[in-house]
Amino acid sequence: MKGFSITPVLVVSLLLTAAAPHWALAKETKEESRPKRGSLDLGKGKPAPTDAAKLELLNGTFTKVVEAVTPSVVSVNTEKKWSDKDPQLNRPFFEFFGIPQQPQQQQQAPEDNSPKRNQPLGGGSGFIVSKLGYIFTNAHVVEGADVVKVSLFNKKTYTAKVVGVDKKTDVAVLKIPAPADELSPVAFGDSKKLAIGEWVLAIGNPFALQNTVTAGIVSAKGRRDQGQQGDSYQDFIQTDAAVNPGNSGGPLVNLKGEVVGINSSIYTRTGGYMGVSFAIPILMAQKAAEDLIFEGKVTRGYLGIGIDNVSENLAEAMGLGNTQGCLVREVMKNAPAAKSGLKDGDIILKVQGTPVQDAADLRNMVADLKPSEKYDFEILRDGKHSTLSIKIGAKPEDNEVAGDDTPSAPETDDESGSFYSKKLGIHFAAVDKELRGKYAVPLEQSGVVITGITDGSSAAENGLVEGVLIMAYKRQVDGSFVKAEDPKKLLFVLKSLKTGEKIAFKVFYKGRTDFLALQADE
Repeated sequence: MKGFSITPVLVVSLLLTAAAPHWALAKETKEESRPKRGSLDLGKGKPAPTDAAKLELLNGTFTKVVEAVTPSVVSVNTEKKWSDKDPQLNRPFFEFFGIPQQPQQQQQAPEDNSPKRNQPLGGGSGFIVSKLGYIFTNAHVVEGADVVKVSLFNKKTYTAKVVGVDKKTDVAVLKIPAPADELSPVAFGDSKKLAIGEWVLAIGNPFALQNTVTAGIVSAKGRRDQGQQGDSYQDFIQTDAAVNPGNSGGPLVNLKGEVVGINSSIYTRTGGYMGVSFAIPILMAQKAAEDLIFEGKVTRGYLGIGIDNVSENLAEAMGLGNTQGCLVREVMKNAPAAKSGLKDGDIILKVQGTPVQDAADLRNMVADLKPSEKYDFEILRDGKHSTLSIKIGAKPEDNEVAGDDTPSAPETDDESGSFYSKKLGIHFAAVDKELRGKYAVPLEQSGVVITGITDGSSAAENGLVEGVLIMAYKRQVDGSFVKAEDPKKLLFVLKSLKTGEKIAFKVFYKGRTDFLALQADE
């Protein structure tokens, strides 16, 4: 209707008036129609269409595994003897997980006539492997301990003897004087046959909560470089089974109830579990542990070589289809490898028929070989495949590469040189007495020394620096390395490189022999 309008206030008023009877009805229904208990079929909807029998079977499998393995899992607690001089105790177990410890209050030394009690150091887990009382755990669990106590599933506690510790694999062996009828050893599985995605259980004592079980899957295998310090051997099983401080040393178990690993560490930014856990493969741990039990020390195979991964550029330059294998960077004099004919520049592809993935893989493989035994090594040399039978040696306790104490080459801005390769961006010259002294090149080394690097060049991008000695080179079209004795000849070869073509160099710098490949620029 023309001229007729409804204000907002009027609209609200009309709506409220119309809704009033419904409010009253809702209130009346709520009060008078409340259902009686038992009259509703709560939770009686249809479940998801699943195979109940299979679910029960999986649940039953988990339960049976836990029932079988839990009696074998022990709690390991360590103590430090009282020290009047240093009551502050080390915390290697917690530090391993990256958990900062709150500073303890200064303790007063007891009076002379009062007993001096040992101080708690840390704790972890372990598992029984023999009726004779042998127990596996982590080396970092018992590190720094004066007293180690082991509590069994039956709540009995024994003082353990530390049979041996191998920090390089983080494995320790304990022994307790318990009667055989109190001990329930685990069964070992084959950690090499573990499949990614396979269910596993972690059993231990996180935060001193006895016999805690967590489940997950094998997330990855062959994890290395996880931050352990020193000359460690790593081939970790990665899982997402929850592992926390106190789980260290406990078993990682498959659904057959077999131990496939020793829970060792976690990746964390907060100090707590973040979904990534690492376990030592049981086959690696068993080898180290048996050496400790029967020989008192771990004996590892030894070749006496310096090794590196095969880069993509180097693989292409050497005619490899991929980067699998391990580059022999250096062969030490009189080492087992040298006596068997292995040479620097060789690429080791297989050991006893097993493919070598990278340098770390070869290192672990050789460590597991028996000293004095011969093994077949498939190698690539000068573009040709061949097999060497190498007699393995025993790894020395402290092995040092010769030349590591060679003085560093002095820094200089002098980039003058007799020859220059624009395609690689390097100045170089024959090694004379002056350059040998300037760049600290040992008398026994010969070749062509780099006297300057062009910024932004292929050489600069690949890390070459002034003072590097080029000992030999190999083009993609060549079958073998050629000694770099004549800088004029080297310049001719470098000028003949096509744009994008790669050339491999054997180089020496600061006591280290290495191999690398450069790509020719326009």
